[in-house]
Amino acid sequence: MTVTNAAEFWDREAALRRIGHDEELLRDLCNIFLEESPKQMQKLQEAIAAGDAEGVMQAAHSLKGELSYLGAGRAAQIARQLEDMGRNRHLTECAELCANLEQALARLHLDLKGRVGELP
Repeated sequence: MTVTNAAEFWDREAALRRIGHDEELLRDLCNIFLEESPKQMQKLQEAIAAGDAEGVMQAAHSLKGELSYLGAGRAAQIARQLEDMGRNRHLTECAELCANLEQALARLHLDLKGRVGELP
C-alpha cells in the first residue's frame, strides 16, 4: 500500500459528524490518539514478534476502533485485517501488514498534528 494523500487517511468531516460537530472534542480525541496510538502499535508489534495471536487480535481491535472513530478508514481497514488474522491465528503476513499500518499511522499523525492546531 502506498500512502499518497491525507484525505485517504482521515475524513475529518466524518469524525465531526460522529461527535456532533464538537470541534473541541475532536481536538481532544486527536490529541489522545496521537499520544496513545504509538503504545498500541508497540503492543501490536510485540504480539506479532511473539507469535501471540490473541495479542495481535486485541491490539489491532483497539487500533481499529480508534481509527474508525476518527474517520481514518484506510488505516482502520488494515487494523481490521490484522484483527482478523489474529482471530484466525494466521500470522504469517502480519509483519508486512503491520508495516503498512505503521506507514499509514505516520501519515495520519502528521495530518492530525497539522490540523489539531487549526481547530478552535
